[in-house]
Amino acid sequence: MVDFEELTTFMQDKGFVYGPEPSIYGGLAGFYTYGPLGKLLKNNIENAIRKVFTKYDFWEVECPTVMPRIVWEASGHLEGFTDPLIKCSNQKCNSLFRVDKFIKEIYPKESVKKSDYLKFLKENKAKCTSCGSPLNLELKDHNLMMKTQVGVDTEVYNRPETATTTYLPFKDYLKFFRDKLPFGVFQIGKAYRNEISPRQFLVRMREFTQAEGQLFILKGEKDGFSPYNDVKDKKLPFLLAKTQQDGKDKITNITIDDAIEKKYLKNKAYAWTLSVAYELFLEMGITESKIRLRQHTEDEIAFYADDAWDLEINLSSLGWEEFCGIHDRTDYDLKRHEQYSKVKLQVQGDKEKETPHILEIAFGTDRSLLGVVDSSYEDDKKRGNKVLHFKPSIAPIQVGVFSLVNKLNDQTMKVFDLVKNNFICVFDKSGSIGRRYARADEQGVPYCVTFDFDSLEDSAVTIRDRDSTKQVRVKISELNNVLSKLVNGEVEFGKME
Repeated sequence: MVDFEELTTFMQDKGFVYGPEPSIYGGLAGFYTYGPLGKLLKNNIENAIRKVFTKYDFWEVECPTVMPRIVWEASGHLEGFTDPLIKCSNQKCNSLFRVDKFIKEIYPKESVKKSDYLKFLKENKAKCTSCGSPLNLELKDHNLMMKTQVGVDTEVYNRPETATTTYLPFKDYLKFFRDKLPFGVFQIGKAYRNEISPRQFLVRMREFTQAEGQLFILKGEKDGFSPYNDVKDKKLPFLLAKTQQDGKDKITNITIDDAIEKKYLKNKAYAWTLSVAYELFLEMGITESKIRLRQHTEDEIAFYADDAWDLEINLSSLGWEEFCGIHDRTDYDLKRHEQYSKVKLQVQGDKEKETPHILEIAFGTDRSLLGVVDSSYEDDKKRGNKVLHFKPSIAPIQVGVFSLVNKLNDQTMKVFDLVKNNFICVFDKSGSIGRRYARADEQGVPYCVTFDFDSLEDSAVTIRDRDSTKQVRVKISELNNVLSKLVNGEVEFGKME
């Protein structure tokens, strides 16, 4: 286990994330600034997301972050996008808690239905974690929408998630895709939620970046979805609803095809979206052993969803946390917007006009970044410093260039100039070579290149691998080609000649 406070302090100290912001005015909970390393890492994570979505023929769009009231009436957010809150009975304290998160934090091994929240808290004599006073056992619904105004009197809201805005241009998508379904689009952008008490750093924020892919498909096409054949033999780690209800955490590792055969998954197109979601997090550098797909139980699945699973990651600091929701939303969304807009959002099916179904993959890139750092973080006692084992293609700085001694700086700068046009890299000449390696480890730099006195004779440099600390000698003329293969995962460092 890694101490969560230790991890977040490290991320702030090393220039990944600052806040809550604005810190010079005391900070506002749920708002953070990405520092130089954090922004580079976030960019790389989002580019990895783009790489996977585009590989599977999703097309990127960008939609407004502000929408009029009627949109959120149609989507159900104004009425139902609420958190259950409970308050401390001590009027001097007045702390507020989101009940489901409170129960998860204080009683992590318990699974409690929403209808049983108050009964559970009463039976366990739950107390305020701020002052120790009893809780006021009365639930209050808090709407998470952030309201504002456009022009003189137009009531609008900041979007609480990106997906709704992605659905709205459906008729324009049809023109682009020439009325042919299925088709996929995805979006990466800002969303806003008026959380009552944001906690756990990037886990729960008021302003955050969300990524989501939407597959528009006719109901009758779900089981004849041909891309399914490309992934059906892939094994995935399933945590079944029945297993959870039995109070167990046992993972069922089976192929997607077996999951369909056993009716754990309801259709082939949806099963395919689970595979895409799984690949998204592998591409970010999360290891397979830290990922599971958890099936929603009967009491938590949304009323409109035909199937719903969460992708969860076993964080070193917090344990299992939800990172991505994969939902078969049926035709619910488009029909709601048809109803409120009075515009038909249909396509021609085999026999008649139909409203398409939507299969959704939705997650936050901020939380994903935290997951990547958490999964990469090591306090290496042998080295005497922290190490971030980022996947090389995700690392904010991919190459460090050093001179063995300062008198070689001029020659080393020529190597740096050669490398910097191809990679995000840094030239570090401060301190001993050991100290520079340690700094690079803490920034997650996968490869360090050192120019030494032998380089003057053999026109070669030493590449040092962050994870193994092993070194190989490479000709300067071949350096960019070798680094490219290493960063892109085309060759393993330990198998280099």
